[in-house]
Amino acid sequence: MRIETVAILNDPGKPGGHSEDRAGATPSSAFVIDGATGIADRQVMAEFPSDAAWLADQALATFSQADSQNPVSDIVRGLNAAARETYFATAGADDLPRHMWPAAAFQMLRIEEQRLVSYGLGDCRLFLRSEADGRMFETTALKGNREKEIAAARAHLARTGGFGGKNDIGGDAQTRAALRESRSRHNMPGGRIFTLGLVPEAATEIVREQTGIAAPARGLLCSDGFAALCDSYDAFSPAGLIEAAFSAGLPALLDRLRAIERVDDPEGQLFPRYKVSDDATCIAFRIV
Repeated sequence: MRIETVAILNDPGKPGGHSEDRAGATPSSAFVIDGATGIADRQVMAEFPSDAAWLADQALATFSQADSQNPVSDIVRGLNAAARETYFATAGADDLPRHMWPAAAFQMLRIEEQRLVSYGLGDCRLFLRSEADGRMFETTALKGNREKEIAAARAHLARTGGFGGKNDIGGDAQTRAALRESRSRHNMPGGRIFTLGLVPEAATEIVREQTGIAAPARGLLCSDGFAALCDSYDAFSPAGLIEAAFSAGLPALLDRLRAIERVDDPEGQLFPRYKVSDDATCIAFRIV
């Protein structure tokens, strides 16, 4: 059994901007990484587009080069420990407020002893469908979060009156304070959200699931910005999203996504969200 990459798409949420997402694969794994938008007053990793982009690059390199026999928890613990050391050394301080710390979600599918196993932290998505019998497996490590995020975005949009031509509502002082307070609780003992980043102990919170799907199969690993086609905008069912990705192609799905966000609902009235458009990343793959 092996993983074959069919296509990778990575589109920045802001036209002309940079994406903080990454995606990649090896013969035994495929993965997507979603860097969290920075909400700090300053950037530490100045040679990169953002601190989140730097972290996503580190994760991409680590996952791409990792020994397939190593436990994913060990890989993530090492990644986070190395990122912590480098980040604080570059900053020249280790007491920066937690909302500054770069973070990223990830979702991975890995072949282990001829079984397909999923791993994740945060709100990325896996959609997997058996080509033998049509059975579906879909997951996210942060289950139930989408509803909470939509409700919070709806409240902020109602207060601010919409995007007003801006890319997001993070510039609003009250919204920004709420986002910082929420981010500061990530990766804390007893907390709800754990990520790639600067906390090695987050590796113990990785969500591992047996998919129950065998080869041959087709699937998608997506950032939440791409999965919104299914999860937020109801443009596709999970099975329909896979079918469309393989029949029409990822660029056609991106066109559909951006039309919903920028033409049909540019103010977030139909589909409340924090940004007009988020970074959208997807890797389409086959299991053979």
